[in-house]
Amino acid sequence: MVETTTFGSVIDFMQKLGFFDVILPFLLVFTIVFGILEKTRIFGTEKIGDKDYPKKSLNSMVAFAIAFFTVAAKQVVTSLQVSLPNVALVLIIMVCFLMLAGSFMGDKQFNFEGRKGWVAFLTIVMFIAVVLIFLNSFGWLDPIIGYVSAHMSGVIVPTVFIAVVIGAIFFVVGGKGGEEKKKEEK
Repeated sequence: MVETTTFGSVIDFMQKLGFFDVILPFLLVFTIVFGILEKTRIFGTEKIGDKDYPKKSLNSMVAFAIAFFTVAAKQVVTSLQVSLPNVALVLIIMVCFLMLAGSFMGDKQFNFEGRKGWVAFLTIVMFIAVVLIFLNSFGWLDPIIGYVSAHMSGVIVPTVFIAVVIGAIFFVVGGKGGEEKKKEEK
């Protein structure tokens, strides 16, 4: 029998209390929605002195309502509980990759200046990973993969492969041509 630690007991108590099912999802959604509303100023601003400030009371009430609706939708809360640890895992994998890539830089600071292709590639890979994680959390990934594999004929796979190869060639050749044109203009 496995002994539980004090912190393990605290986590169990918080889980039974509903902390992970209600409070944390509510706080997460409220914070994100409120931050977006404050940043975008969708509901306008109010003038205090000589400065314009977002309407905090209106933004907080809208964020409050959206957070409650989100917590009331059990499937969304379950999706958040399943997805966010996986998104964090993908983020940790990316940080490990960047540490490995940075180890080849020697004593120079690692950055992506002059490597715009890598930024675009990593952004696309991360976006696809997050979309797949959320599709999986709703249970939609397996049916999509099943449908695609069942309806994929012998022509589609080579066509997609050739399209990817041609796209990669255009990406590599197109990037070189643009840099050479810029050098010629100077």
